[in-house]
Amino acid sequence: MARVTSGATNDFSPIAARYDATRGIPEAVLAACYDRLIQAGALPSGGTILDAGCGTGQISLPLAARGYAICGVDVSAEMLAIARSKARTACFAAADVRALPARNGAFDAVVVSKLFMHIDDWQGACRELLRVLQPGACLVHISDRSAFGNAVRKRFSAHADALGFGDRFPVVHDLAPVAKFLAGQGCEMVPVDAADLRWERRIRHGDALDQFEERLFAEFWHLPSAAYASILADTACWVEAQPNGRDTVETLTPWLSLEAFRKRT
Repeated sequence: MARVTSGATNDFSPIAARYDATRGIPEAVLAACYDRLIQAGALPSGGTILDAGCGTGQISLPLAARGYAICGVDVSAEMLAIARSKARTACFAAADVRALPARNGAFDAVVVSKLFMHIDDWQGACRELLRVLQPGACLVHISDRSAFGNAVRKRFSAHADALGFGDRFPVVHDLAPVAKFLAGQGCEMVPVDAADLRWERRIRHGDALDQFEERLFAEFWHLPSAAYASILADTACWVEAQPNGRDTVETLTPWLSLEAFRKRT
């Protein structure tokens, strides 16, 4: 898998079959998230919602269950096939979020999850998402934080840093530049408190190492193959040297980050 180049976007097709088993926000946490977004006025009580960069439909499922009309778009046919198998009442289509096949103001809300870090010209994506959003409606960004901050990943990341591969996201790494850009487009932030939306996630070091062997994380896709193999070998030796080796179990406490941006009329 190659680094994102000009005009490109990360395509998760090669790992589609493993995506749901290795990623995801608990349904109860997502349900609480949507309750709060509705209470804050960041989501309507009904209507049509665009899930941009929908992947396998993880973010769409609880919305479809609430009765919203869901339109999900993604560049990966393999990810979309899985989404369709899980949420048959939703509409999932292949499309680039920088060129959406939808009219101006077509959607009552837009939801995204960690989308912008995977897209070259994320500013163009923001403009396009705002174009298809109704005036007064919100673009909502949902992210699970610290879900992958296990010791194995930290070891792998530290070695990549030491080899000079510290800038592993070739586009935007966090939401601060996106928030600033959207403010420049006339959007206002809608405060939504999600600080208490946390959960526990247990992971074996052996399973975490296997995920690196499968190259499941886009953050590291642009590393040269030789460097990746060297870092992986170092990480594997480190795991085996732990008192419980691959059977070491770590408990993480991920939390939900919510940002809502209202498009002004």
